[in-house]
Amino acid sequence: MGVVRHKIWSDLWNNKSRTLQVVLIIAMGAFAVGMIVGSSDLIRVGLTKVWQASSPSMINMSVDPRIDDETLESLKSVRGVEDVDAALLTTIEWRHNASEEWRPARLLARDDFDDQTYAKLSLVSGDWPTRKAFGVMQGIDTAYEIPQGSAVQVRIEDKIYTVDINGVIYNPLGNPPGFGGNPEFYTTRQRFGELTGEDGYDQLYAGVPVYSEAAATEAADGIERRLEKLDVEALSLPFPPRVTSPEKHAFQDVLDGIFLILAIMAVLTLMLGLLLVYNTINAIVSQQVNQIGIMKAVGAKVRQILRVYITMVFVYGLLSILLAIPLGALGAYGLSTFMLTSFNVAPEPFSLSMTAVLVQVAICLLAPLLVSLIPIFSGARITVREAISTYGLSAGAGRMSRALAKIQNLSRIILLMISNTFRNRGRVILTQVTLVGSGVIFMMVIGAQDSAKYTFRDILFDILNYNVTFQFEDSERIDQIESLALAHPDVAAVEMWGVNQATLRLAGQPETNDDENTILWGVPLPTELYVPRVRQGRWLEPGDTYAIVMNQDLAQDAGVTLGDRVVLDHNLYGETEWTIVGLLLDPAVPNSVYMDRDMLLKITHSVGKAETVWIKTVHDDAASELAAAASLRQYFNERKLDVRPEGIFPMDTATALADQILQNFGVIMSLLATLAVVMGIVGAIALSGMLSLSVLERTREIGVMRAIGATSRIIATLFVGEGLTMGLLSWLIAMPLSIPAAYLLAKTLGIMVENEILYNYTPTGAVYWLVIITVLSIAASWFPARSATRISVRESLAYQ
Repeated sequence: MGVVRHKIWSDLWNNKSRTLQVVLIIAMGAFAVGMIVGSSDLIRVGLTKVWQASSPSMINMSVDPRIDDETLESLKSVRGVEDVDAALLTTIEWRHNASEEWRPARLLARDDFDDQTYAKLSLVSGDWPTRKAFGVMQGIDTAYEIPQGSAVQVRIEDKIYTVDINGVIYNPLGNPPGFGGNPEFYTTRQRFGELTGEDGYDQLYAGVPVYSEAAATEAADGIERRLEKLDVEALSLPFPPRVTSPEKHAFQDVLDGIFLILAIMAVLTLMLGLLLVYNTINAIVSQQVNQIGIMKAVGAKVRQILRVYITMVFVYGLLSILLAIPLGALGAYGLSTFMLTSFNVAPEPFSLSMTAVLVQVAICLLAPLLVSLIPIFSGARITVREAISTYGLSAGAGRMSRALAKIQNLSRIILLMISNTFRNRGRVILTQVTLVGSGVIFMMVIGAQDSAKYTFRDILFDILNYNVTFQFEDSERIDQIESLALAHPDVAAVEMWGVNQATLRLAGQPETNDDENTILWGVPLPTELYVPRVRQGRWLEPGDTYAIVMNQDLAQDAGVTLGDRVVLDHNLYGETEWTIVGLLLDPAVPNSVYMDRDMLLKITHSVGKAETVWIKTVHDDAASELAAAASLRQYFNERKLDVRPEGIFPMDTATALADQILQNFGVIMSLLATLAVVMGIVGAIALSGMLSLSVLERTREIGVMRAIGATSRIIATLFVGEGLTMGLLSWLIAMPLSIPAAYLLAKTLGIMVENEILYNYTPTGAVYWLVIITVLSIAASWFPARSATRISVRESLAYQ
């Protein structure tokens, strides 16, 4: 066994670069998988902890008009309801000081911060709000530079107040700033009433004794029926859903979808790495065939030879564990910290995910061994005669060599470089699989990102022909608003739209809890500020009655199609029946339904009045839009036409809306890009490993070249050229393969976010990867080329 240990040690130590490459390859795959598994565990634990600590509400809705304490108390007697809690919410405007423009914010109050039942706000630092001081939502304090101890100005009902910030508060239902959340401030119920003139509740949170979706839904329906009898409309919140499990954070399903995609990419990284391990072990066994023959000649058994190489692979795995576990733990902590912070949750202290550690240990020890068994068994079973008759170099010329020899106008160096590149076809194929895989994944991610930009910028701007949109506090006369707006110098066109909510189901079907929530848009016909992208059927025409056009995603979710009759439940305004005359793509509002404005206003008892104004400005660049929005907001407010700080969209301008949607996608794309970089590193290691093996196998050949006058520069050029040839070939193969891959990724992301993403090919990813693979190929080739230039004639002739 001393001899065996000596041989293993000699192979590992005397080939340190090869050992390092194999260890890095295994470690990178284990690192990628461990990072994803570990971060998923840490995020799930972090989100679940704060979610359950907040005593999450199982039923969530808003009400209009507001309700008083007596009504709230009566809801506790609804069958199936365990308890009810509530909050007061309104939109306000804020700024740091008088030199800044006003920006939208939300103001929320609870009856008693020390006695909360559901969706509990928790004090992170400082004190609870008082009559003179506000609290600010955690995350907002840093994102908008509103720290505890500072002061801000707020404008409410045309009055300006300067308020101190005396505490930072975590709100489990708050919209994080990273996902477009505007600042959210907190005050007492008494102060809320003094500032707004309203002291009734408009946010309801309720629970059931034992959660089940059916029980919570039945209780929610009972609350709605009770409110309808009081002429109070119950509406769905943008977040969270109407019925939510207290055991799982409302964001968890979205995160699970993201991590599923990341896990698939991590497994692909591992598989490509294992191909390299197979490639390397196969090359090692092939090089040592003569040694195997000698060992067999002196009496070594097959099991002893197997033990040598299996132990070597096992040592590779042990060494890779030393890299993979700490790197995976750091990566998981960094990724989980990034994601938790994005969701407005304070990250937990650094900790190891034991699940990730066990997975990494299994990967490092078992996966390389499994892929190495074939070349190890093949080498161990070789006979002494076969081993002795194996010389490692083929005397015959391959087809490519013979074909290249017929080319007259190419440099001999180039011909030799191309011929040498494809000398070991099996190794070339395995290396190309890795390089092509790296390129496909990188270009796939960039392609999906470009498709998201195309959908939520180019297509969105083609559809939305407006620049600025506002929502008034009350319904205003359409002719008055349109006349006033057109008198403003920044306005080129204006339209008033009706907006309402409803639930939708197929006509003839009974009302169920699965009826889809929709946003109803009453469109002035014909419209100039909306260019529909109709997929089936037609757009609305003047004179259409009880005809609607639906978002195709909503139609699919509702199980309806072109020509179907559907029922819209308008809550307090009853039910109406409509015919679907068209299906369209709408990236801004996936659950949108479009109808004639006059029909909607008639149903909602608002004939001649509407709340939402769409404006096309004279100039449509982003800066001009913002300036026009600020000017128009002031213009209307000065004429006692109160504009809500936050309208149907959280942003006033179309450009800001598109930017926010893309920013939300940026989180996902950043995660995918991280794994794409890991794939690129694996590809570079693969190429470097292949060339290092090539240098080792061609030691004698290099010596002969040196003996007949080849300079170090020529030898280095050969190996760098081989690396570039492999890299550029992989780029050519990966480029067409990345197109369907990017298409599938874009469609998958669209399903995750419940909004179709249109695939649009751009050469951006291909250009980026061409630059990256060129740099990686040169860098990966440099060390093997440098090693080749150091081989002397004497060393090469002595090489065995």
